[in-house]
Amino acid sequence: MKYIIFDIDGTLTDTTEIDDHCYTRAIEETFGFRDFETNYGYYQNTTDSGIIDQLFRERKGRTFTAEERDRFIAHFCHLLQRAYEARPDSIREIKKAGRVLQFLCRQPHVSVGLATGGWRESALFKLRCAGINIEGCMAAAFAQDALARQDIIGHTIRRMNEQHGQEMPLANITYVGDGNWDYLATQQMGIQFIGIANKKLAHLEHIVKITDYDELYQHIGLYAAPL
Repeated sequence: MKYIIFDIDGTLTDTTEIDDHCYTRAIEETFGFRDFETNYGYYQNTTDSGIIDQLFRERKGRTFTAEERDRFIAHFCHLLQRAYEARPDSIREIKKAGRVLQFLCRQPHVSVGLATGGWRESALFKLRCAGINIEGCMAAAFAQDALARQDIIGHTIRRMNEQHGQEMPLANITYVGDGNWDYLATQQMGIQFIGIANKKLAHLEHIVKITDYDELYQHIGLYAAPL
């Protein structure tokens, strides 16, 4: 059996632009922070929880509370919904991602999981808007589960192992993502990485990158793509 774990923003959903815009605005309006770095690759942990944790530690000398987190998530999701209502094309499926996900979920020797640096509520909202069905996914982990991306991926792997009653060898686990932070997390964990070809990964010439989701099958050892 193989485990295939997917990131969401920029990997399954074309949502990076709206996500960054609403996330920045939510930080300003919820916490009153101004003049902070909005190139989110700058932060030690490029996750929704990791970024806010670092901002709180730098500006308040502590991490955020559960109440502050929940208040932020509610406002962030409100902004996402308003932005989507104003411009429905701002949340789209990465072409063929939903079809590929459903195909993989039907394969007897493949188990599919999700691991994203986004909040559970915002991630599920974007997947619904993009029309991506995740019912066949065995496990998922989100920004609520950990600050570091590798720890979020680790949560998904543990949940998949629990579902299958086994300890999957790292060599049989592949993470599909679109950011340099995704690649670095997989390197730290010792699992395989497949990248979505874009400018964020352009400097990594030695890794597997796909420009079309139909290319994914050969890289994970499946040679019969769905019709």
